[in-house]
Amino acid sequence: MSFPATIRPEVGQPLITKVSRLFNGTIGDVLLELFQNARRAGARAIHVAIYNLPAGTALSIYDDGCGIDDPANLLTLGTSGWQHDIRAREDPAGMGLFSLAGRDVRVRSWSRAADRGWEVDIPADGWEGAVPLAIRSSGIVRGTEIQIMLPSAWEEQLSSALRLASRYFPLPVHFEGKQLPCEDFLAGAGHIEEWEGCRIGIFHDGTTEAVHTPRINFRGVTVASRLPTLSEIETPHNWRVRVDIVDAPALQLVLPARKEMVENEALSRLREAAEVALYRAIGREKSHRLSYEAWARARDLGIALPEADRWLNAWTPNIADTSNRYQGAAIRSGPMIIMSDHEPDIEQTLARALAKETPLSGPLVHENRDFEGYRWYDELPRLLSCSFAVQRDGVLHRYADDIALPDDFESGPVEDISAEILLRSGGPSPAEPTTYRVPTDMLVCSNACWTLDEATILFDGKANVQPYALADLMHASLFCYSDDHGHDSWDTQSLAFEHEARNLANLLLLGEDEALLAQLRDAVFEHVQWLIPDNRSLTISGDRKTLSLSLDQAA
Repeated sequence: MSFPATIRPEVGQPLITKVSRLFNGTIGDVLLELFQNARRAGARAIHVAIYNLPAGTALSIYDDGCGIDDPANLLTLGTSGWQHDIRAREDPAGMGLFSLAGRDVRVRSWSRAADRGWEVDIPADGWEGAVPLAIRSSGIVRGTEIQIMLPSAWEEQLSSALRLASRYFPLPVHFEGKQLPCEDFLAGAGHIEEWEGCRIGIFHDGTTEAVHTPRINFRGVTVASRLPTLSEIETPHNWRVRVDIVDAPALQLVLPARKEMVENEALSRLREAAEVALYRAIGREKSHRLSYEAWARARDLGIALPEADRWLNAWTPNIADTSNRYQGAAIRSGPMIIMSDHEPDIEQTLARALAKETPLSGPLVHENRDFEGYRWYDELPRLLSCSFAVQRDGVLHRYADDIALPDDFESGPVEDISAEILLRSGGPSPAEPTTYRVPTDMLVCSNACWTLDEATILFDGKANVQPYALADLMHASLFCYSDDHGHDSWDTQSLAFEHEARNLANLLLLGEDEALLAQLRDAVFEHVQWLIPDNRSLTISGDRKTLSLSLDQAA
């Protein structure tokens, strides 16, 4: 065979047989397409009504626009028949009426060129071009009316579909004689800018929009698209952008369904313009809490913003039972010292030590790396590291996040425990870090296992350590709820851990007999004491084989 010398794109005739698959067939899509055609035709209003015809219920959509001059353009796929200025500004595809493919439709329209009205019936099987459709004279004197035989599913959805189609549509839409509500797509925006035929709205509120949320409005057709958003650090409000397109021919929708933007150079420029508008809106505020990365991006776009507000949350020691840190109150003035993250057992013991004695010149605050780069943040003093020096039998041992005690190091009393913290001073040229020693009376070493059986529990033998305090430190440093199948609820697991920790603290601090008595007292208190009547007293005596109880009048 021989090849042609040249080729050109063409629309094959078989495409006509597939027109019913170009659109998804929902009433919402149909209304949007027909409303857009009416707007392009210069209509001042759209009127929607339901007629009860002999053949069934029909939906009528009438506009008072210029009408359709040539009936042949109506069913020519890809030929819109619009004038040059409309084609240049709006990119009509000549496919809108085919959203009705596969349905019984009557079209009535006024032709200014012919100075008369015409109408045509398109049966459900008449959309594929197999049968010619007769054009008849009509008494219509202006605009276009489209009547659609209404399926029951559409009838149920009609009210909500009309509300959605008219919500941001720029023309009034009347249904059964009443105008449907409409609103500005940018209603609620705190800042609006005009840009190349678009209105860019900046919103600052607590709304977090999903990916599929419409953010661009094409004269009533809303689509989801990626537009700039910003979150400020530790504030409840986000910054987001919406765009209302008024007259921007280079911004286009993917055909035929028009449910997403064409990713082209114009859309990239719109996104940058929206980003600039967003930062300009932030610049109008008294202050902000943007990350340094966002602040630097604004600078690169030519928007000079002040540095983020100078405040950080007070440091609270992490607990083993959560991956989310609890934040303390905001510290907005005075000195602050950044605390780097450590394991819960390190932080819990350090917090206890600093509560009794602190060499620090200001409160510890949580590290927030989003602020790295701001001068005020980079110049704050910083607690670089924390470890513990433990002395037993005259030998000094160390414990830290990355340093373990010897495997045979048993729980119990030691001669001394001190926290050693390495502090870097603040300012633009900080001096060499300084090490400070802070004594403490107890230390729970998780040994990276987070169970009482594997942990090493230490206390200063000379200090007055109370069992309840040591048990509380164990719980905060080690207890971690397990949601594995078969485990009890958080409350049950936490209560069981508290019992074990209290028993272990009593054993270490009071000895076996006192620890056993404490267990017995706990058991009686929890399970027996509440049963004793008022004004009575219970006496219990027994051993492993016998048990004697007597209930007497209270003294």
